[in-house]
Amino acid sequence: MVSHSLEFNPGASTAVDASAAFQNDYFSSTIGEKTRAPEPVTFASAAVSDSPAGLSSAAWSQVSAMVAQGKEINVSTPGDGQVPDFIVGADGNLTANPAKTAPNADGSVTIQMEGKDMGSLQAAKELKIAVIQEKIRYWQMANPNETNVPQYLQGMLAAAQSAPVGGDSQPQRRPEAASQPRPQQQEVASPRPQPASYAPSSGGGERLGNANIGSAPTSRYRDGSLDASGPIDRTAIPRPVEGDLAIKGPPSANPEQIQTFLEKMGSPAAKEAGFSQALYNACTERGIDPAVAVGFFLQESTCGRYGRGHENKSLGNIKGTAPESGGTDGTFRRYDTWAEGARDWARLIDESYAGKRGFTHLSQVIGVYAPSSDGNNESKYVATVKGVVENFKKQNGNTAIA
Repeated sequence: MVSHSLEFNPGASTAVDASAAFQNDYFSSTIGEKTRAPEPVTFASAAVSDSPAGLSSAAWSQVSAMVAQGKEINVSTPGDGQVPDFIVGADGNLTANPAKTAPNADGSVTIQMEGKDMGSLQAAKELKIAVIQEKIRYWQMANPNETNVPQYLQGMLAAAQSAPVGGDSQPQRRPEAASQPRPQQQEVASPRPQPASYAPSSGGGERLGNANIGSAPTSRYRDGSLDASGPIDRTAIPRPVEGDLAIKGPPSANPEQIQTFLEKMGSPAAKEAGFSQALYNACTERGIDPAVAVGFFLQESTCGRYGRGHENKSLGNIKGTAPESGGTDGTFRRYDTWAEGARDWARLIDESYAGKRGFTHLSQVIGVYAPSSDGNNESKYVATVKGVVENFKKQNGNTAIA
């Protein structure tokens, strides 16, 4: 037992070579002086944890080996709607899913716990926790002289341990009728107004998904003269990158890099003291790459320059009332500070999308957050966010950073 509820079950050690795990972004990062240091978390040993409930020792050895190879392990249940790579049977062993004909493009592995009963849901939660503990164990093995576990790993573990069984989020203020197709409507980001509603721009601004980059259009909805926000450095806008992207992972950018990017975008949030650090902390404490949040911010409102995102200090239009300040514009949440908006966005993605729905990748999130049925271009949205993440990674030699 250790501080901060980072619990480990000691067991017999194994002769697993942990070096391969640290070729992956998850294990090449330490949290340095640039990050607000959490209270130190220390561990007495890096002993192998016992296999979690519902998994045989042989199956747990397989999972541990995957973690050592740097693979991202996703845990699902039959109700999540995912196609798993492996299924945990009643005997606790892993069986390859014959319906999965090709591996995931990003190298991740999805393991499904069979059954929808409470015991199976509890076993799925325990496996999620055990996988993160195993990540930490390998980090300790590779860093024997370090006692402070990276903050993003601490955040991932804390989120997994505090998640309710079954991944259900906290009760919503306004439950939705069963006949409605989109559950928890107030938790779903609203679509932006469609381009047809905008007056033509004399500046010929470039289109980035559904967001206008460059010279903003002038209409009753958008104010195209936000001079106080500063000009946009168009050369700093990353090119979109096709493909999917994992929502959770180590940080691809530090607060200083985020701040620099926002300043180049002429973002009003860049003028709020401590915002970039607050965004970084809000995301990493929940295991979310903060670069993903920056990508959403760019796509939704050109980093807060236009639309209701600007008016409400919001990373993305979320219906309802702001949980911290209680603000609303009648439809969407209005925040007192940009930092409050960042914390609420991270909470929404972590609890409602990753937690409740079991989503692991950006395309899954966008399918609900900004669906094509509302006039959004889902693939372009994903490409925009991925472009931002990849751009930050290139700045850091394609590795996670502190």
